[in-house]
Amino acid sequence: MTIDTVSRTHRRARGMSASLSGAALALLCALSAPLSARAADAVNSDRAGGADHPLLSRYEGSILYMFGDDPAATAQLVFEEKGKPVLRPVEGRIANRLYWGPKGRGPLEVFRNYRQALAAAGFQIMFACETAQCEKSRVQPLISDLPRKVSWAAWDVYVSGTFDSGSQPGFHYLSARKTVPGGTTYVQVGLVGSSANPPIAGRVRQFVQIIEPARIELGKVKVDAKAIQGGLARDGKIALYGVTFDTNKAVLRAESGTQLEEMASVLKATPALKVFIVGHTDNQGELQANTLLSQQRADAVVAALSGRYGIAPARLVARGVANLAPVSSNDAEEGRARNRRVEMVVR
Repeated sequence: MTIDTVSRTHRRARGMSASLSGAALALLCALSAPLSARAADAVNSDRAGGADHPLLSRYEGSILYMFGDDPAATAQLVFEEKGKPVLRPVEGRIANRLYWGPKGRGPLEVFRNYRQALAAAGFQIMFACETAQCEKSRVQPLISDLPRKVSWAAWDVYVSGTFDSGSQPGFHYLSARKTVPGGTTYVQVGLVGSSANPPIAGRVRQFVQIIEPARIELGKVKVDAKAIQGGLARDGKIALYGVTFDTNKAVLRAESGTQLEEMASVLKATPALKVFIVGHTDNQGELQANTLLSQQRADAVVAALSGRYGIAPARLVARGVANLAPVSSNDAEEGRARNRRVEMVVR
């Protein structure tokens, strides 16, 4: 469901004013060159091909100046630690949006609409500040590089200079999170007030970033028979990410055939070798369900090795251990992806 960031209750709130610093004036000089056709048009139309993210609408009447998405990447957000703002990385599927607000609306009004909408949607505010507190805590310099470091459909000075060197007027910021199936969704909003330079004169610039859980697909690289033999000889086990399943299912994907063939080659080359086939999951879901799923996946691998490749069933024992033996932290998707695996273990 889309979060409506336009609160009728707050439409009459006044925007906060702030004087331009020397750095902001320098940016205005940089922007005083002839405008591109796109920039001149930006006050009237959205960027072609762009749209609001389904989770969070723009402030009513704003123009989508730029957008960009990344299916799996790391973003930096402000967290509060011991009463101070600090940048910390989070990873996931990232949506970046840069809006220019309607004339006549100040940054305080726009900011409080975003905050109200996120709170109403069940998000927990991690850190938030309005102009005076932001300046005291030096939050704008902390995040000033963020628009320069994320993925955009295109690039110009209006994107890179959103926060300039951390000195734009009327700065407000918030970061928020919400637990959702598969992990945590994060949102951060940083906005600055009006500039005297067209076409952004009188418009609140809004940097909005949404980071959703992203399931990273491993198994795109197989482990060949020689590497499997080496791992078994060295460690007594080897993780095989080329054996893959659909989410919450125990049916082998077709692309698992290449990895299964390499496993069978090792077993055929060493007839005395007996192994456990061990299924592992991440920590998402209940232990009982994960135990059953991991056992079913191990059973599916054993069935494939014996049925398709002629490996004697007596040489294979399937075991599912759910999320009891992680190889990485389950706090982030990258770690959960490493924990979802099938292992061969020497008996």
